[in-house]
Amino acid sequence: MKKILVFLTACVFMSVMISCGEKEESSAGDGSVISTSADESSLVQMETHAYDNSIDKSIFVGKWECYKLVTNDAELTTIGGIPSYAIFQYDIREDGTVALPDFLMEIADENATSYKWGTISDTEIEITGSDGSAIVYVMNDGNLENIDTNGEEIYLKKVDEFQYFDFKTYYEEIANQNQYVLTPVETDAAGNIIGEGEPITVNAN
Repeated sequence: MKKILVFLTACVFMSVMISCGEKEESSAGDGSVISTSADESSLVQMETHAYDNSIDKSIFVGKWECYKLVTNDAELTTIGGIPSYAIFQYDIREDGTVALPDFLMEIADENATSYKWGTISDTEIEITGSDGSAIVYVMNDGNLENIDTNGEEIYLKKVDEFQYFDFKTYYEEIANQNQYVLTPVETDAAGNIIGEGEPITVNAN
């Protein structure tokens, strides 16, 4: 779940919460802390793999959206009330940049996380963020997949248009009610996350 939580923070919460002028922190699950303050824009965006620029990038260019999200054999349809499709939505562009959906960027400010991508091989790409995040996807039967040894799986499909999610209303409702929606997780005996419980609304005060 570490990777999913990191990218949920990087791709969604950072873009939205920065625009509110607030500083939030989210645990990455391994003791480290991801800061969503505007100061993070000063981080250097680094490639963690060697890229091969001679590879034809055309099969990767386009809009990609999550259609399946799995952790330890449990498929997650939402995280924190946000549908899985809205957590991973990439507009992978030929110029090496990765854009997020317009409806998300409309409420993000100039300090929001920026993304780039590169080809590792003819079936592998890496997406990196200015917040230091990085993830590798493998092309398999026309879809992009990220499957690791910790039981986390992300599946993306190419789409003509992104499915819409109203992030602005989502956060405004929480702010107006002075409440937060928390989604408890279910763990096995070893402490591994195997699923989600019912969302709980908690008063901020």
